[in-house]
Amino acid sequence: MGTLSPMPEQLKIRLNGDPVTLDGPLTLSDLLARHKLKPETVVVEHNLRVPQKSDYGSLVLADGDQIE
Repeated sequence: MGTLSPMPEQLKIRLNGDPVTLDGPLTLSDLLARHKLKPETVVVEHNLRVPQKSDYGSLVLADGDQIE
């Protein structure tokens, strides 16, 4: 019997106020890269907090998160 690959997790977040569904798991750095944004040129708000840019790579997004 073959081994099934796990399906990507579907994340429903709000991105700049709009509902978005993404395949996860996904870090904040991944999200910026998908949108071709450089971390050094943007300020990100995650669930009403502004994380340190050094934390973008370890900040894993969760269902229901709000990103501005």
